[in-house]
Amino acid sequence: MYVRRVKDQFGAPPLGSVLGGRYTLERPLGGGAMGSVFEVRDAAGARFAMKTLVTPKGDADERRARFEREAAVCATIAHPNVVPVVDHGIDEATSVPYLVMPLLRGQDLAAVLDRAHCLEPEVAVALAVQACEGLAAVHARGIVHRDVKPSNLFLETVGDEVVVKVTDFGLAKAFDAAPERGGLTATGRFMGTPQYVSPEQAISAKHVDLRSDVFSLAMSLYHMLAGGPAFAHVRSFMGLVLELTSREAPALQLSAPWVPAPVARIVHAALLREPAARCPSVGELALALDMAVGIDASRGKVPLSALRPASDATRAVRAERAVLVASWDDLLRS
Repeated sequence: MYVRRVKDQFGAPPLGSVLGGRYTLERPLGGGAMGSVFEVRDAAGARFAMKTLVTPKGDADERRARFEREAAVCATIAHPNVVPVVDHGIDEATSVPYLVMPLLRGQDLAAVLDRAHCLEPEVAVALAVQACEGLAAVHARGIVHRDVKPSNLFLETVGDEVVVKVTDFGLAKAFDAAPERGGLTATGRFMGTPQYVSPEQAISAKHVDLRSDVFSLAMSLYHMLAGGPAFAHVRSFMGLVLELTSREAPALQLSAPWVPAPVARIVHAALLREPAARCPSVGELALALDMAVGIDASRGKVPLSALRPASDATRAVRAERAVLVASWDDLLRS
C-alpha cells in the first residue's frame, strides 16, 4: 500500500507508521525544525496527539535532551491549565522519541492574534490569568519554562468555552540545574523566542528563574492588548537584545490607549528590566490582574466567541493615563 510521507525536511516518520508498538500515525497536525505533531490512533481506537523528535546530525544529543526534559516535566504536572503527557518513549524500530498528549480541539494564541490582532482587554486579562495558573503549577515544581509566548499557549475549545493550556516544555529547566554557557545552546542557537524573552535570558540563561517567565507572560499579554509585543518594531536580533537590556518596554498605552490604566500599570511592572524590580511571581501577577478588572472578569469563563478583535468602540476609548512605576513594590504601595 502507498504510504504518503509528511513533507518535512528533517525526515518525519511516514503516515501509517506504528510507533511505540501501538500508535498509528493518521495525519499531520503541524511541525517544524524540532519535529512533527501527528494525530494518532492507538490499538483500542482512541485518538491522541503525538509529538515526535527528529535528530539531524550535529545536535542530536542536545535535541534529545530537550525532548526528554519536556517528557519529564509534563509527566509530573497535573493541572487543568497545563497540557499533560499521557505516554512517552522511544520507538524501538526507528529510535524516534515521542510524546503522547490528549488530542485537544482549538488553536494556539498566536493563531488567534494573527487573525484578531488584539483582543478586548478583559478577554486578554482572563486568558493571561489562566496562563498564570498553569505556570504557577510549573513553578511549584521548581521548573522555569523559558519559552512562554503566544504559540505555546494553546486555547482548548471545551463546548463553547476556551481553556488555556501551557505547552512545549522543551526549554524548561529546574531552578538549580547546571547552567548552560551563557544565553546560547552548545550549538550556538539562542534560547527562547527573542520578542518574548526576558532581558536576563537574552544575556545569560544561567541567571534565569521564574521571574523570566513572568516577563515573557507579561509580554504575551502586552501582545494581546496592543496587537504586537513591545519591541515588534525592532527587526534585527542584536538590535532587539540591545533594546531589551538597555531600556524599559514602551508604555502599553502608547500603542493601545484604550487599555485601562490599572492594567497598563501592571503590565509595565511585570516587564521591568531588572528582575529584582519586576513582579516576583505569576501568582502575584494574577492577583494584581484580579484586582484591576474584578475577579468576575479575570476568573470568569472565556467564551469562544470572545476570541475576536477588540471592537471599534473599545479602540475609540482614551483611558486615563497610567502613572508607571519603577518597581513592583511601588505598584503595591500606590
